[in-house]
Amino acid sequence: MNDKELGIIGVGKIGSTLLKRLLLTNTITKDKISIYDTNSTKLNTISKNYDVEPATNNTELIKASKYILIAVIPQVIDTVLKEIGNLVNKRQTIISIAAGVSIDHIQKYLNEEVAIIRVMTNIPALVGAAATGLSFNKYVKPMDLEYVKKIFEAVGIVVELQEKHLDAVTGLSGSGPAYIFIIIEALADGGVKMGLPREISQRLAAQTVLGAAKLILETSKHPGELKDMVATPGGTTITAIHEIESAKLRATLIRAVEAATLKSRSLNSLKDY
Repeated sequence: MNDKELGIIGVGKIGSTLLKRLLLTNTITKDKISIYDTNSTKLNTISKNYDVEPATNNTELIKASKYILIAVIPQVIDTVLKEIGNLVNKRQTIISIAAGVSIDHIQKYLNEEVAIIRVMTNIPALVGAAATGLSFNKYVKPMDLEYVKKIFEAVGIVVELQEKHLDAVTGLSGSGPAYIFIIIEALADGGVKMGLPREISQRLAAQTVLGAAKLILETSKHPGELKDMVATPGGTTITAIHEIESAKLRATLIRAVEAATLKSRSLNSLKDY
């Protein structure tokens, strides 16, 4: 029983990315991981690529694993929970990355009161630059929380917060990369309009966003303060900022985070009926 540290249910984009980063960073050794996916072709491919033992089904994975990472989309998590609900015991910890699915909703399917950690991460996990928020119930022990933090620190930064804030994390950093991709694409288009070759323009736009983000993270300065450092009196930057403010980009992004947050909340509300 529990000869594996971590069992991963679902080896899609996020599940396989976590697996890859955990092995790459030596966070967990391959002999301590078990994986399962209903897509047998995908399962066998991932198993061979990373030399990780596949389980024949979820039952086998649950019986073997201390920590169980459910890396499936919200639309199918109930199917998984129905299958594993009577197998999970108090010595195990459930980790869910399904957006909008509450800890209470997961607990409804489990026969015992189990440690549950709900996680919201994002697609930059693919390059080890994820922003991850997590919350947990009262049955989670400090050592288990640290273990799960270690898993997600393998793909980026981790913040701990109350569950009521996770929908906002979904709206901000979960969906946020898509907003930034649009901004990068638009900046690149601007460069192309003004004569830059497409490839160079896109590279400059992406590096500009990366550099700006790094400045905030490494200096801890307020974005407004850093903006003022670039915007000299009567210069090109303040002229461009006037255009940005006139187009209400700031308000649009605020509304985007709000809309995605409310959508995340509605996903869980629908599940609880």
